[in-house]
Amino acid sequence: MRLALAIASLLILVVHGSVFYQQFFHRWERHQTAYFDQAKSLSKNDRERAALNERSPRIEQTIVTQFGEQRVDRCITCHVAADDPRFAGHAQPLKSHPYLVSLGDKKKENGSWERRHKYADFGCTVCHEGQGRGLQAQYAHGDDHYWPEPMLGFITQEPWKKEYLPYLKGKEYLEVSCAQCHTEENFAGTPTIAKGRQLFFANNCYGCHKVEGISDGTLGPDLSEAGHKFKIDYLWDSIVDPRSNAANSFMPKFNLKPDEVKALVVFLKSRKGINFAETGLERYKTRLAEATKTEGGPAAAAKEISGGAELIDRFACTACHKLDGKDGGIAPDISYAGLMRDEKWIGDHFRDPRAVIPDSIMPTFRFTDAQFQAMTVYLAGRKTPVAATLTGKELYKEVCARCHGEKGDGLGPIAIYLDPSPRELTKTAFMTSKPRDRFKKSIAEGVAGTSMPPWAKVMSDGQIDSLLDYIDTAFVKSKRPAPKDRKLPETNPVAMSKESVQRGEGIFVARCGGCHGRKGDGKGPNSLDILPRPRNLRNTQFVNSVNDRRMFDSILYGVQGTAMPPWIDYGLNQNDVGDVVNFIRSMNKKGRE
Repeated sequence: MRLALAIASLLILVVHGSVFYQQFFHRWERHQTAYFDQAKSLSKNDRERAALNERSPRIEQTIVTQFGEQRVDRCITCHVAADDPRFAGHAQPLKSHPYLVSLGDKKKENGSWERRHKYADFGCTVCHEGQGRGLQAQYAHGDDHYWPEPMLGFITQEPWKKEYLPYLKGKEYLEVSCAQCHTEENFAGTPTIAKGRQLFFANNCYGCHKVEGISDGTLGPDLSEAGHKFKIDYLWDSIVDPRSNAANSFMPKFNLKPDEVKALVVFLKSRKGINFAETGLERYKTRLAEATKTEGGPAAAAKEISGGAELIDRFACTACHKLDGKDGGIAPDISYAGLMRDEKWIGDHFRDPRAVIPDSIMPTFRFTDAQFQAMTVYLAGRKTPVAATLTGKELYKEVCARCHGEKGDGLGPIAIYLDPSPRELTKTAFMTSKPRDRFKKSIAEGVAGTSMPPWAKVMSDGQIDSLLDYIDTAFVKSKRPAPKDRKLPETNPVAMSKESVQRGEGIFVARCGGCHGRKGDGKGPNSLDILPRPRNLRNTQFVNSVNDRRMFDSILYGVQGTAMPPWIDYGLNQNDVGDVVNFIRSMNKKGRE
């Protein structure tokens, strides 16, 4: 018992002694004392040594008022030798800050250096970030994961993913701070940001995201203040795997190299919505000038029209699409565009993709009319069909696998970005429940309102047949049974009326809303758990391409191989279905006029 009390008393004494020592003998005091002692040994005259003898440890503080919000920096309290070139070879914190020509530092004729960014004017955290008031490394450097601005390029916080940590350090991240004043694209001190900006355009990020003064995308989040809102680990994670931070994100997953991801992260982190070198009035004047500048007149327009291919390359269309030898692996192949679509369709799709494919994730670009016209003319002029010698298997690989997958499972490399999803050709129940002519028609004429284009001019009739033969042999692997005798009307027996639409809406909300959504947009509460996704019944192009007989067939007898049940088994009769069809048609009335 006495031994236990003695041990406990000793432990308490040690703990209290440690706390007492830390409270009255700070680490920063030891750093300053070490600096004074070493500086005196390096002094060349008595005057300098006398000045050092008069100094005693104290908290050094700089209050910066010229750059953004007022900053209080106490970094020099520990980094007391930062401006003493004699300590260039020492370890931190007694290491002098290097002089860099890229930052504007100049070497004088006598061999000494003059620093462009003086600590008295700029402080430290304006460049390095971190917590300027902190007097312990943990707090000053921003190790605490609750601190929003850890030291750029030097500190990684505890919750950050371990696999990314090696990439989240490096002097390149300090360019973020340089860009708060030096906004010119070719500034020597920000090469990583310049590379990131280039990648932002090369990968067509500008089409979806807005960055003030750089791009006007509206489909994705505004990134004008991304550097202010997000830490570098979040930015890295979001680029490498967009759905890691937002499960419902439709941002493509780009296969970028680590140095490319880092360049994009540094570029985005530099977007903080402010610029210390500009006033709000100056930024307003710049935006006003950009909004009112001319397009260059008829001569410029004529030049644009003649360069459609160059524009498609310049605007990075192949960052998503496939075109000849270039393939972004995200969007449909446009190599055969001129045989699939006419010039009006291509032009309309360029200007407003969702006007022709309602669930498209392609952004709406703000190009000039001349640029739209040039690219439209170029794509509409591409009229080379597939080789006549291709077999069914080769045709599938060339034109189908991109969406439907090599195995016919609907999981092609771009399938995740298409809505509705590509048909799963291995679903025997569905594939054998429909006549061959329906699939041949879908291939030849396409499916309106979806990414399935018409292939009739790209392949011959015989090639379409050989393609279907391959699909049946490789994926369906089952013969179609004799068609069942179903009593289906050719046209809706229920006349369109306000009363019918109201009855149909009631039935739809009660029976169909769980999957198709109360609005009929295919986004009901059950939709996330269903593949293929429920049909968007507000897709006017698709709905108006489907006749009444097919709608009655799908509702009454279900769609085999999908979650759509046969509602005839749940009490719906033809009059009920007629009311539902009228309700669906009423939602798409505008597109029919």
